[in-house]
Amino acid sequence: MIPAATREDGFSLVEVLVSLAVIAVMSGLLFDTLSRNLRLAQEMTRRREAVLLAQSLLAEASVPSPGTGLQDAGRRGPLAWRIDRRTQQDNARDTGPRLQELRIRVTDAATGRPLTSVTTLRLAR
Repeated sequence: MIPAATREDGFSLVEVLVSLAVIAVMSGLLFDTLSRNLRLAQEMTRRREAVLLAQSLLAEASVPSPGTGLQDAGRRGPLAWRIDRRTQQDNARDTGPRLQELRIRVTDAATGRPLTSVTTLRLAR
């Protein structure tokens, strides 16, 4: 039987401090990973919104509309968009239909950072 004076119960102060340090480091890594995943999810949501906006603008530009038609630039919520139009020159045959290149660029309105771009051809009006 071990005498009461030499018996060790519980943890020493050093062991408790080491375990707290390990928990603190692991918590920091966990919070960093969670915040990075949240930022990436927000970025993907913003890009998805930009692609949907570009697709809707492309559909709108493809349909002939009476009146003024589609504007060349605008803003919807946190997204800004711009449409560049360029008529394609066909030197081989001037009698055929002319094509127009449409390029729709969607950017973050706050930072100006490009999010997506869509390019297509349509008959020039």
